[in-house]
Amino acid sequence: MCDPIQAMNGRIIGVDIGGTRTRVGAFSGGELLARRAFPTRGLPEVSEAIRALLAELGWDRPDAIGVGAPSPMDMRAGVIIGCPNLPHWRGVEVTRELGEEFGCPVYLANDATCAAIGELVFGHRARDFVYITWSTGIGGGIVSGGRVVWGATGWAGEIGHMVLEPAGPPCRCGKRGCLEALASGTGIARAARERLGEELSAKDVVQRAREGDRAAGEVVARACRAFGQGIAIVWELLEPELIVLGGGLTRAWDYLGPEVLAAVREMARGDPKVVLTELGDDVGLYGAAALPDHFPREWTSS
Repeated sequence: MCDPIQAMNGRIIGVDIGGTRTRVGAFSGGELLARRAFPTRGLPEVSEAIRALLAELGWDRPDAIGVGAPSPMDMRAGVIIGCPNLPHWRGVEVTRELGEEFGCPVYLANDATCAAIGELVFGHRARDFVYITWSTGIGGGIVSGGRVVWGATGWAGEIGHMVLEPAGPPCRCGKRGCLEALASGTGIARAARERLGEELSAKDVVQRAREGDRAAGEVVARACRAFGQGIAIVWELLEPELIVLGGGLTRAWDYLGPEVLAAVREMARGDPKVVLTELGDDVGLYGAAALPDHFPREWTSS
């Protein structure tokens, strides 16, 4: 086994399991050498992509594998407990299965926390910041003093499940009125279904709003206001140097950003600095590759 502290100097596989797409990359010396991306399905497809990368690069095996996936999970055991947006991943023993197949240590962490690691190592590199992903779901990762904040069991940063409206729409986590239920891609699609009577993706709803559809515009405005409220709460609680945003919905930041920031300015004291990730859709992939360096030593048996 490699020493996790030396992981980025070895042959590392990073895996970013998203709500809609999975990205797998091969890294050496912190450089992305090759990658695969495909619609999120199951662990066999992840293994297939890793094998393809090993063959492409002529590697017999990786030195370590870092995996970012939606919570909740048991990081110590390396098991996904049950992701509301990916129910078929419930109970998957990620670290055991990949470790047995590829003969190397495997580390599993929340995907948004991995994205925060990506920002810490490869992106803005601030010492005190919060990363928030705004996509199919909403998640967060916290860095304080240049170190990842994991919490007692690795669940720190679950920003998407702050309850903003106790009597609000149901969230897939089982609660009501979570930020994710109000402002995520799935939340926008649900609201559009109720308001417009159509099955539309969040991307389609935003496009209709751009084109002047009043009902779609109201759905999007409500989501932006809720997202801005969530950012304001994070700011008041932690006062980070930066709040870094990523995820699919930020691709429409030119349209959504002004409404989000207006809500932030209304609800937060001070002047939160909100920026977009410079790593684009690969921020979680880069963070997953750096995860072996940052995974809590006391949570491993190696």
